[in-house]
Parts: sequence; C-alpha cells; structure tokens
Amino acid sequence: MTETIPDLALLPVLRVPDECACYKKDAGKILLGAFGPRAKSWSMAGIHESFVFDAFPPHFDRFEPILKATINRLPILADAGIHTFFSGPESFTPDDAYNSGPAPEFPNVWIAAGFNSVGIQSAGGAGIAQAQWMEDGEAPFDLGDMDIARIQPFQRNRRYLRERATETLGLLYADHWPFRQKATARGVRRSPFHAQLDAMGAVFCELAGWERANWFAFPGEAREYSWDWGPQNRFANAAHEHALIRGGAGFYDMSSFGKLRIEGRDDEAFLNRV
Repeated sequence: MTETIPDLALLPVLRVPDECACYKKDAGKILLGAFGPRAKSWSMAGIHESFVFDAFPPHFDRFEPILKATINRLPILADAGIHTFFSGPESFTPDDAYNSGPAPEFPNVWIAAGFNSVGIQSAGGAGIAQAQWMEDGEAPFDLGDMDIARIQPFQRNRRYLRERATETLGLLYADHWPFRQKATARGVRRSPFHAQLDAMGAVFCELAGWERANWFAFPGEAREYSWDWGPQNRFANAAHEHALIRGGAGFYDMSSFGKLRIEGRDDEAFLNRV
C-alpha cells in the first residue's frame, strides 16, 4: 500500500498476469498485490498455534523484480512512498482446484475449502452450486474437478507438498492452457509398464499421481509439451496413434484406473445385474 497520492484519479482495477501483479485504488492510495511465479515453501514442520493472521519478514529481494515491472507499468509508483508492506502465507491445493462437495465416507458432511486465494471471487458460484447439490441430491453441473475424493493419501507427503506448492501458486495466475501438466513432484506412481512405454518415446501426463503415457514422440522429436489454445504440438502424434489403432491393434496401460472390489454372498448376482 502506497502513501496517499494527491489528486489520484478514478482508476479501474488492473490485473497483469504476466507481471504477477494486481492494482487498485484504495482511499487515495494504490494497493498493489503480487504473487511470485515460484512460491517459497513454509511451515513444513507445522504452524504454531500462536500464528494467526500474522506476517513474514519483508523479502524485498523476491519482490524487487515484480516492483520494477509495476513501476514501468504505473510510473507514479516510483515516487510514491510505501505505507504498508505485508507478506503473508497462503495455502494451495496440489492441483489448484477447490475441495468442494460431500466428504467421502462421511454422510451429510459437506466441505467448501481449498479455494487457493480466490475464495472471495469464487464464493458466489461455489455457494450456489453446493446449495443446489444439497437440495437436489446431485451436482447441478460437472464438478468432478472439485471432487474431494480426487485427493490421494500420498499427497500428505511433505516432500511432495514442498515441491508442488511452489509451482501451483504461480500457475494459478499463469495462462491456464488446456491440459497443462504440472512439472514438479512427478513420478510418484509408475505402472509395471512404465519403462517399456518410456523406451517407446512416451510423453507422460499425471493423474492422481500416476504417470500415464499421454502421447508418443516421433523419432528425433523433442519429448516435451508446447502449450497452445489451438491444436497443440502433439496433435499429429495423436492422429497417427488413432490411425494405427483403427487399422490394427493397440495396447492400453490401465493401471491408473480405479478399481471396485465387490464381495459378499450376492456378489455374483449383483455383478450379473450390473
């Protein structure tokens, strides 16, 4: 928060994702909010119960690159003194999605949490969706990405969280490319066929910690994603694979798929009915 700026005109709220910054006028001052593209992990040994709405020591070395970009964007900041500098903690889910809906294995317990620093702007939509879900007994539209059951026990691992949280904060404010893959905390779950698929040129995606072959690079082609809003760099690879399967045969590694165990006196009759 800057010092008071005389004759400050009415300004729109401005958000510049490429510069990790958000600006707004506030009582004659400029309020600048910033998120670094790479977060710094904290509290890996736990949060002391006395830490309530508290602040961190200022980390001007981490803030300086963002501040330089904001002064270039809004030159008036170069001469405005800093009234308040606040650096505090935030919490993020491993995939940047909410935890919203009925709690697994706890009848009539509902959760609305993990809003990744956008809780206020998301509250209206999340609230009406959950209210309709409670009233009707089913989600009003596809909320699978928010399903609490997607969270896996291994995601409590502290090394996993330390790596992943540093990435997810920055990605929340980056372009949300279709099918974008996380780069950190990978290789948690690998199927028995992982090495063979890797040797065949597989480029992997992650689902619930599983490494799945998403597409296969052609010989000599870089095995990496190039994000785009239109057809992405793997488009021709996927088309080639489709043609091979249509004209011949294919192999699917389904190790990452969920399994249902059915047992009991009427298990055979139940499965036959299904």
